[in-house]
Amino acid sequence: MKLYHGSPFKLKILKPSNPKGINKFENKSGVFLTKTFLHAALYAIGKTLKGKAIFGVSEQRLVILGNLKPKAGYVYEVEVKSPIRGPRGQYYFEEAINPLGIKKVFPKNYVKNIFKVKDKNELLHLLKKKS
Repeated sequence: MKLYHGSPFKLKILKPSNPKGINKFENKSGVFLTKTFLHAALYAIGKTLKGKAIFGVSEQRLVILGNLKPKAGYVYEVEVKSPIRGPRGQYYFEEAINPLGIKKVFPKNYVKNIFKVKDKNELLHLLKKKS
């Protein structure tokens, strides 16, 4: 199955990690993947703000609390057999993956998908809003 992984880092091999997610699925150890390039790109760009700003990613949006500017990230195209499916177009794979390809993604190319909000309530409202 062709899937995508977004990261703020340029990597040669995608290795399983132990994330700190918001639900049971997002706390699994593995390489997290998405079914669309856009979702992975928004995640890669958003992760450049980790530790600096609160942000949320959906399949169509990157929502940032505050006025910080994200930086470029990387999207990896992968082919895996039997990934484990989770919520909201997410998957994970429990083993290291050699990417088929890598593309650098820039925030300026996703302006229509990046939203900045002033507080947590506005952030939650925008993430729940239909695409």
